[in-house]
Amino acid sequence: MPKKVNDEKLLEMLLVHGGVRGAATACGLSQNAIYKRLQDTAFRARYDELQGVMLSTVAASMAAALDKAVGALVAVLDDVNASPGLKVNAANALLNHANRYIESANIMRRLEALEQMGSEEQCAVSPDE
Repeated sequence: MPKKVNDEKLLEMLLVHGGVRGAATACGLSQNAIYKRLQDTAFRARYDELQGVMLSTVAASMAAALDKAVGALVAVLDDVNASPGLKVNAANALLNHANRYIESANIMRRLEALEQMGSEEQCAVSPDE
């Protein structure tokens, strides 16, 4: 007889264990059973919602620590006792991360502009068309 696991418990296991394989092991279900549950629109919507909340929380924690991380790299650059190699590594880390941040910010701005254009075009289409 197949094991029954309620939706909230399965959602918790999916989030805690990072995916289907870990959740299946943790709750004693087959991976196929979990994939089948994920095909249910309401279950999938709830999973996506909870995953979004979890990712937002993690992103907020990382953003809070970002200032400390940058401060640590700047401290290495400013440390008169730090070796030149260590300073170069710190500078490279700062430049690489700054570049990725700038690229990501530019992509997000462009994506938002495209989405805005798309929604404006949808609004401009009359119901008769």
